[in-house]
Amino acid sequence: MGKEWALVLFTLLAQMSVGLMVVAQALNLKQREGLKPVLLWVGILMAASMIVSLGHLGSPVGAPLAVLNLKTSWLSREIFFSAGFFVLWLVSYYVEVRSGAGEGARAALGWLAGLCGIIALVSMANIYVHTILPAWETAYTHIVFYSTALVLGAILYAVLAYRARQEGQGSMLKTTVILAVIGVALQLVSLPPYLASLSAGPVAAQESARLLLGAAPALVLSQALAIIGGLVFTFLALRAYGENGSALTGQWLYGALALLILAELASRYLFYATGVSIMVGQF
Repeated sequence: MGKEWALVLFTLLAQMSVGLMVVAQALNLKQREGLKPVLLWVGILMAASMIVSLGHLGSPVGAPLAVLNLKTSWLSREIFFSAGFFVLWLVSYYVEVRSGAGEGARAALGWLAGLCGIIALVSMANIYVHTILPAWETAYTHIVFYSTALVLGAILYAVLAYRARQEGQGSMLKTTVILAVIGVALQLVSLPPYLASLSAGPVAAQESARLLLGAAPALVLSQALAIIGGLVFTFLALRAYGENGSALTGQWLYGALALLILAELASRYLFYATGVSIMVGQF
């Protein structure tokens, strides 16, 4: 699982970065000041993901050459748009923090970076959809990748905005809680039909279902508990803030962030660990 762990961390960090960028842009349509303490973390997460990605490349030096296959390769598109997202983030961060550009120009640049990041995530998901592993060749892959970006982006934004004592925190906390719940709900609602389709599929798909349902019960249970705990902590943070901005708000938010990261980490590990090739049982 050496290279798989690199993929786990790469995909999670990239999705959290893009999710944070898009959530931050959406929640700061009228007040750009709230973006300054957040944008730095967008770049840190994306830079970390790009460094980690070198761990699963056969030849990291050849990565730039992969971009030459943009017309036919989802991997090339992922590399191109991920790099594009980072470059646009860098420009956006400079313009937002250093320059005297108007709010319209800063917003347009921020959304352009966010759009590039979304395309990078779409490309990332399609890499797995177009494989010979039935467990990945489903819409569930798209749902999980995008919902992970939403969940982690929303909860991390809540933590960073709270630390910066951003104005309108009450409304912001409510919105981020709603976004996190929507992301988790998408994953939970889509899981039963996904498992049913695997169980009714070819041998490789059935083996993936068996692994998910039988071989890793402790990890699945831990993931479920982490999700439940993360959501409970977000609601407790919202409740604490409503009680005259209680200092417990920050503690609950940190706890929610930690638990939801652990839940998504377990989910992504299972994603890679239970992918079974259609060649199983052919020999």
